Amino acid sequence: MRKTTFRILSVLLAMLMLVSFAACNGGDTPEPTPPTPDPPKEYTTEFYMTNGWASKVETPMWGDPDPGTVTVPDAILQGDMEHEVTNVTPELKAALAEALADPDYFKDVKNVIIIIGDGMGITHVRASEQWSGELIMTQLPNIGASTTLTREGVYTDSAAGGTAISAGYKTTKLFVNMDAEGNNLLNVSELARSQGKLVGVVTNAELADATPADFTVHNKHRSQGWTKIEQQQIVFGADLFMGNGGGDYTDYFSTGSDLYKFVDANNMKSYTTAAKIVGGFNDENKMWALFGAPANKFARFDTTSKVYPNLQQMTAYALSWLDAHDTDDQGFVVMIENTYPDHFGHGNIPNDGSANTYGIVKEVQSTDEAVAIALKYVLEHPDTALIVTADHETGNTQLRPGWEDDFTKVKAASGDHSTQPVPVFAIGKGTEALNTLQEGQKWYEAETYLNATIGQVIGELLGAENFGGDVDTDSYGKTSAEFEITLTQPTTQLTYTLDFEGVPIRSGNLVQFKIKPQSATDKVKLILVDKNGNEEVLLKETPFGSTTTEGLTPAYKQAFVEKSGLAEGWYQISLTAGIGSKTLKVVLTSGSAYLTGSTIGMDDMTIQYASTIGELVFHSDKATASGDPLIDLK
Repeated sequence: MRKTTFRILSVLLAMLMLVSFAACNGGDTPEPTPPTPDPPKEYTTEFYMTNGWASKVETPMWGDPDPGTVTVPDAILQGDMEHEVTNVTPELKAALAEALADPDYFKDVKNVIIIIGDGMGITHVRASEQWSGELIMTQLPNIGASTTLTREGVYTDSAAGGTAISAGYKTTKLFVNMDAEGNNLLNVSELARSQGKLVGVVTNAELADATPADFTVHNKHRSQGWTKIEQQQIVFGADLFMGNGGGDYTDYFSTGSDLYKFVDANNMKSYTTAAKIVGGFNDENKMWALFGAPANKFARFDTTSKVYPNLQQMTAYALSWLDAHDTDDQGFVVMIENTYPDHFGHGNIPNDGSANTYGIVKEVQSTDEAVAIALKYVLEHPDTALIVTADHETGNTQLRPGWEDDFTKVKAASGDHSTQPVPVFAIGKGTEALNTLQEGQKWYEAETYLNATIGQVIGELLGAENFGGDVDTDSYGKTSAEFEITLTQPTTQLTYTLDFEGVPIRSGNLVQFKIKPQSATDKVKLILVDKNGNEEVLLKETPFGSTTTEGLTPAYKQAFVEKSGLAEGWYQISLTAGIGSKTLKVVLTSGSAYLTGSTIGMDDMTIQYASTIGELVFHSDKATASGDPLIDLK
């Protein structure tokens, strides 16, 4: 009874308070107060540039501009992540417009700058323009778009996608500067070196990652082992390396390293701190600027590290170093990669407007700031071409209806690579070949072409006709021809050797090569011989037709290309050496007989720290050798 009475009194009191409130407000009944919604996530349009190493050292800048060039504003290389800082200024846009108004401004190309936003698709750039502000890359005069499918017509990875840019040749997924049959492809770094130009490779990823590997080495599988790619990069020895993973490389610069003779003979030196990298700017040696940063912890838009450089500082340092060290005035080719659009893309939650999607958009802008630095160099050195593109798109990002006003409608459909086209922006004499934008079109409406076209145009800028190759005919690009042995008399057994004088096979090295037998009944035996004549059998006499024998696999099946090695005529042999050696002895035994005039092929000899190393030296009185010798790196 007491509870009932209390409820009645409570209701009457509430009614009385409501009447009193209504009287005080002219008798109007107030609307109920709606619940307070969660504040919408804000997406900034300012670019809060990371400060990078500038709090410790001052990034060197290139010297005087070429005579008669437009005036560009000074480069801004650091921020504080609290205030808007950008190189995309009205002054830079005005300088660009002034240069473009002069039809004779740009000269024959001496230098080529290639900037790759890993995973940066057209949708990402559009979203960045909408939500992060105007970009300078979309203001460049020559604009196109590329499709990134592999040779087999499936979505690519950075190895095959980067190979198209570096070698002008479509290839198989996971392959680095090799065609689908495993032949080495000439890349633009090698082309530049053959012309006496300096070569630079800059990345905020690990140096052994696929994109920097595409501009330095040849490998059948990007993930076959980073140690092998690292050692190949040592042997290649670009003039400037700048990237992460320093702890993996420093051992090669010690006198006890197997590769120290390459390091010493090629005047390479490693620098592992900001002070040493900047302090060694004027040293007369090849620069290895190596960072030991934890994975994905430097050069990002959302980091505050004062130890590692941001992308703008890396770009400025690289261009300044190459400019200063080009003492013969032959020019340079440099690839500069921002890995983080791909990093954030792989972190996407499908169909969610997530922080990772925003990360991609901000990294597009970070890439654009590097483009602005590079553009300043181009405008002051009009014999330079700048090409900005991507190896593939990551995230299959969709611009859903209303995305212009609601960033959450910029959604990733996956956390993986896609078949979406990627943008191409370029400036410099000869880069008109990359332009497919028609008058009146928006930049993202440009017609697409094969990504290999980009590499082919870069080759042409460097004066190489027919650089790269057609995906159907394989007509260009190979640098290692098949090596054949022709029998001068019949025999049931043939023995020949490969000598590695001065480049010994070490214990644990992976020994690989391709060989073409007469038939599946033929047998092969592999023997390593050390300097004292001691022999170690790596592979016992084994039929070529056996696909289950350990160490003998059909060619390139490990790279997920399903083809019969025997049907293609080649088998790949991959074995681990157990003792030091200077000679590999190959013994071939026929099930019947090798006839006079018959041929046996061999190609792509590899040991762990080089793509093609040593020289094939043939020893037999029953055959002659023909074809190009393997590349001698001694």
